[in-house]
Amino acid sequence: MAAARHRIKGFTLIELIVVIAIIGILAAILVPAMMGYIETARVSKMNANARSIYSGAQLAITDMTNVGKFAESDCIYTGSDDCIGHAANGGPDCDLTNYLGEKFGGYFAFKTNVGGDCCLYALWSDKPITVSMVTGKLSNDDVRQSLGTANPIGCHPLKNTDDDD
Repeated sequence: MAAARHRIKGFTLIELIVVIAIIGILAAILVPAMMGYIETARVSKMNANARSIYSGAQLAITDMTNVGKFAESDCIYTGSDDCIGHAANGGPDCDLTNYLGEKFGGYFAFKTNVGGDCCLYALWSDKPITVSMVTGKLSNDDVRQSLGTANPIGCHPLKNTDDDD
């Protein structure tokens, strides 16, 4: 009686190599695309936080103006997690607590011009913002480029890049 051969079922080495190669190709395509999505999400988050600061500052300044506590113009305010905007020129603080909520985090700055717009633009970052950093509106490309620096920063409203021509 001849011994019966039992064949072990499984994948061959060639099949495994082909599968690994396909996974490697897919990873090479997907990883850069995912990194782009992550960067876009960070830019959107930073600009959305700046938009919250902008709206909160508009409301706070309007309230302060209505009760006669706010008469500053062309002033830069900076603040952090405490939601208090401190005037660079020593004027009255601008309390954004009621407008940003208890879970607000990060650093912010905004520039006012009460004679015209209540709040010209606002900046937000997860790192401290100094008065010297408040130079003007940023474009979306400026925000994207700031991600690679030591102090990434978001802006609202954004500078229209068509105005650069």
